[in-house]
Amino acid sequence: MAFLDKLNKMANVATEKASGAIEIGKLNLKINTEEKKIEESTAKIGECLLTSLDASQEYDEGIMQLYEEIKTSRAVIASIKAELASLSGSFICPSCSAKNPPESKFCRECGTKLEAEHPEEDPVEIVEVLCPNCGATVGSEEKFCTQCGTKLD
Repeated sequence: MAFLDKLNKMANVATEKASGAIEIGKLNLKINTEEKKIEESTAKIGECLLTSLDASQEYDEGIMQLYEEIKTSRAVIASIKAELASLSGSFICPSCSAKNPPESKFCRECGTKLEAEHPEEDPVEIVEVLCPNCGATVGSEEKFCTQCGTKLD
């Protein structure tokens, strides 16, 4: 009987430990839930503050310095988006940041006139280089013809 009593005692201890671990897990989950609520509320406060800053509301020096950093980051993002659009053959509306095809005169999203926003393209002179030996077209930076191996000047 002593063996069964020991086994029963060990089972009770294991059950208590498991119950304790479950309670700890539940409490940690509650803490995480409340911390997430704090993060969400903090973000909402930040959004409200940013909206008022965008509307030219003045605040103390620390907040104004952070706002200047935000404005700088916004300008960098706008510049990068414009560069991306340029590389993809489109461009970004300066009013709403929508992507527009290069032939657009008005923004497809907000209707802003875009005609003045199109950059003037410099004409690109295309130079075709021919191999003097076989006549194959080769790149202007090539040192040897890729078709016949002739050294190029």
